[in-house]
This record gives sequence, structure tokens and C-alpha cells, in this order.
Amino acid sequence: MIVLASSRSAGSGATLQFRAQEIAGGFGVGYGLAPGDVDGDGHTDILAISGTDLVWFRAPTWERNVILGAGATTPDNVTLAPHDIDKDGRLDVALGAGWSGQNTGTLQWVRQNAPGAIPAWEVFAISAEPTLHRIRWADVDGDGNLELIVAPLHGKGAKGPDWDGPSARVLVFKPPPKPRADPWPMEVAAEANHIQHNFLPLNLDEDPQDELITASKEGLYALKRNKDGTWSRTLIGEGAPGEVKLGRVAGRRMLATVDPWHGARILIYAEKPGLWARTTIETALTEGHALGWADFDGDGDDELAAGWRGAPAPGVAIYAVDREGALKSKTIVDAGSMATEDLIVGDFNADKRPDIVASGRSTRNIKIYWNETTLRRPTGRPPSSARPGSRRASTGPRAAGCGPARPGPRACRPPATP
Repeated sequence: MIVLASSRSAGSGATLQFRAQEIAGGFGVGYGLAPGDVDGDGHTDILAISGTDLVWFRAPTWERNVILGAGATTPDNVTLAPHDIDKDGRLDVALGAGWSGQNTGTLQWVRQNAPGAIPAWEVFAISAEPTLHRIRWADVDGDGNLELIVAPLHGKGAKGPDWDGPSARVLVFKPPPKPRADPWPMEVAAEANHIQHNFLPLNLDEDPQDELITASKEGLYALKRNKDGTWSRTLIGEGAPGEVKLGRVAGRRMLATVDPWHGARILIYAEKPGLWARTTIETALTEGHALGWADFDGDGDDELAAGWRGAPAPGVAIYAVDREGALKSKTIVDAGSMATEDLIVGDFNADKRPDIVASGRSTRNIKIYWNETTLRRPTGRPPSSARPGSRRASTGPRAAGCGPARPGPRACRPPATP
């Protein structure tokens, strides 16, 4: 199905134009998406999970390939983070599952074997954490290697509806030299949040290591690993956010959140010393659930893509803000046919324009929204997460829109745009 969506962007004078292409229907709940070069051909593919399946769509034809089918993991799959875990030059996937029933929260490494091998993929258990909800890769100790960060939604034994019982942990797993045979060392970065719906690796300062920004009932907190292995925790944004993503407008870093979790509001936090300055730009979402920044119109500033999943009219929209975080314009990209569970941004056809990929909950589909905007500049720039001062994609390394490529085979190629 091909649909054209367009609207005037008040910030730049450019007309945002997107063409929707559905690459999967009847997919089940599209819990998560991630970009990455799965087959090593230099193209950015799309990885996706439903409750039972882990699949990838091969660029540029978007042919569906099954990595794991029903029964390979404890249902439901809920989060994924691609990375070459064993450093053999092939993209692997860290996968969180067990998101149903008792919410056992299983964590596994899905290893890609050599071409022609049987099986093509193998699953190795790493650990378990009840209500495991989000995982990402980050270099929290500054040693040049990535650790696997794990964030459950709730603390062990916490009960609804307020979830004010035990706090949720943030766990750091370091891949060992022999990740198939050896246990993965783990440390606890924090145990203080409630309804810890998402987090973001981000280098807030000038040192080599990443900080972790958690979005929870307590607000936006920055976690930093100290040289002695202890962790500090600093409040940078007030509220009760459920999602968090980084962008940049007029040279100023911006954090966008959905507030509260599954909520109606979008808040923008503009960087400043102490608490970041907070502005509300949306109040009428129905179950907001996904965010992503990119320079969609080519004006040099990022715009925010947001998706929501609730009835009666789920969808996707793009918001432009000024340097203070105030709303300039809103563009509807999808009205009613995408109950957004997750979305990612990146240049998926190498045309130097950032696109949007979204996966649906009740709509059970996956769509690419091809950016066909006439840019105001001749060449694009990478997504905000790929520019200096961010250093990490929201979905991990070697992904469309990922941070600067680290040494190693098939490191993420910077997309030609956001």
C-alpha cells in the first residue's frame, strides 16, 4: 500500500512529504525494531520482533527472513539490540523475551553463524530479570568496548496499579572473551526507579564513556560509572517520562519524552546546567509509545517523529521545535493505519534523506515512511545520534542512524542523512 502524506513545515518553509510502504502485515505485535547490516552487503536492513518471531527484512527489496520462529524463546519477545557480540564480523542480536505470563524476563544472545552453516542462527542464554523491558549497547566504562545494558520495567515483586514497591534495577553485562562458554559479568548501575519504561545511552560530557539517561516515574536521571566502579545518579529533568530520545536544534541538545508512560503529552527538555528546561508541545496523544529525532527537511535542525498506538486514531507525526523547545509545527505522517509500538529513523535507501520505520500493535503491521521531501541543502547529515556529542544510536551500534563507527568488521556505516 502506497500513501502520500505531506504538510507545510513552518520552521523551514520546506514541505515534508512521505510515501508509506507496508512491508509486513499480520505480523503480530511489533514490539521492537532495529536497523543493521545483517548480511554484510553494505545496505541497512531492518530487524523486527513480534511476540514469537525475530526476523529481518533485506534491503532494498525488503524480503522477510526468519531468524527465530515460535518456540525458540519464552514468549513474548519484547526488546532487541543488534551487535557483533563475538567479534567475528557478523551481526548478532541480543534479545529480551519472557514478556508474558510470569514476566520471567529472559536475556539471550542470538548468534549468526557463518554463511551456509546449519543452523544459521543459535541461541545462547545470558541471564534473566523479571519484567525485562529494554536493552541497549553502551560503553559505560570508556574502554572502547560496548556493554549490554538491561532495564526492567518494574522492581522484583512490585505490584500495580501504582507500582510503588521494590525499585527496578539497571544492569550492565560485559561480554566475556568467550561469550558462548563463559558467564557474562554483571553489575548493578542503579536500583531506584519505578515504571522504568525506557533509557538512553548518551555521552553528556567530554570523557570517553557513556552515561545512561533513565526515563521513569522519578523523572530523567543520568547514571554515570565512576572510576572506582560505583555509580552516581543525577536528576536532569522533572516529570514522569516513559520514552526518551536525543535530538539537536540550533546546536542545542534536546531530550524528548512521552509523559507519563503510555501518556498523552510530549515534553521537550532543552539542555542547560542543572535541570534541563522543560516545555510541553503535545497534550492529546493516545498511548504515546515511540520517538525518534532526525533532520527530515534538511534545514540543519532535527525534528521529532512520534508515534502513538491508542484508539480511536493511532498514528505518526513530526514536530518541529525552536532552540528553546517551543513548538513550531506539527505534521501528520500516518492517521489511523499505524498503532505505533516502536519506530526508528535512518536513511534506508541511501538517498541522503532520513526515513521512518514503524511497527504496530493492534494494526499488526510494519511500514517504511519514505522521505521524499525536497531538502534545502544538497547533501544530508547523519541523525542527531550520529553527530558529535551523542555517540550512540538509540538502537545500538552498526545501525542506520548509529553513532560513529567503532573499529571492526562491518561497523555501522553512517547513513547519508539525519
